[in-house]
Amino acid sequence: MSRWVTMYVGLFGLAMAACGASTDGASHPSTRPSTAHPTPIAHSAKAATDEDVASSFLDPAEAGLAGGETRTIPAGTLSKLSICVPLNPLNTPEVAVNKRYATAKEEITVPYKGHLTQQGWVLPSEAAASALMKQVTRRLPQCRYNGSASDPVDPTRRISGISNPKTYEPDAFGWHGHQIEQLMNVNGERASVSTVLILQRGPVVLALDYVNYTEKAPAQTLRTYNLSVLRRVLAHPA
Repeated sequence: MSRWVTMYVGLFGLAMAACGASTDGASHPSTRPSTAHPTPIAHSAKAATDEDVASSFLDPAEAGLAGGETRTIPAGTLSKLSICVPLNPLNTPEVAVNKRYATAKEEITVPYKGHLTQQGWVLPSEAAASALMKQVTRRLPQCRYNGSASDPVDPTRRISGISNPKTYEPDAFGWHGHQIEQLMNVNGERASVSTVLILQRGPVVLALDYVNYTEKAPAQTLRTYNLSVLRRVLAHPA
């Protein structure tokens, strides 16, 4: 449910909740510098670590969210992978994951502009990561909908959404898995266009989510932009 809360709260400028964390993350203005250009996350000759994965995450400037607030949840605290934002906040599709495999999670937010979530898991083996992805695949039908529901906070508002999962074909960096496109409206007015990637490479699973609050641009333009930001994470040096 917390992933839905993060989306919902972001739409209306309230304080955001951490997704699937057993301890609270610290909110702080981002001071993380941009990194240079070493090699991408290791996935063959050298085993990846949670530090490798977290170091590949974008900082606010790299994500196009300079001046935003960054919320960090330490490694080893996330015990579940939330797959998508549902219309029913009590029925969020999730997969349990041993929290010892979880990397740090970072969220960057600029009100009325965008919200980027970056998190990952480094499993003991590629087979273990593939098994986790199979669990995600089994829950993907819950991420396919076109409907509406009453706002659980304010029944006078109506939330409507369109959500479409599809395959993310293997890219030049070896990532493959699922891509979920979502659009949310409030009382018929568009509130957000978001893109979710849940991807695997070797023993690593990433869950990336860019929520775009831009009001006027065409939805497809925003989807293209969202994906371009998320692909920077996939290509970003460790």
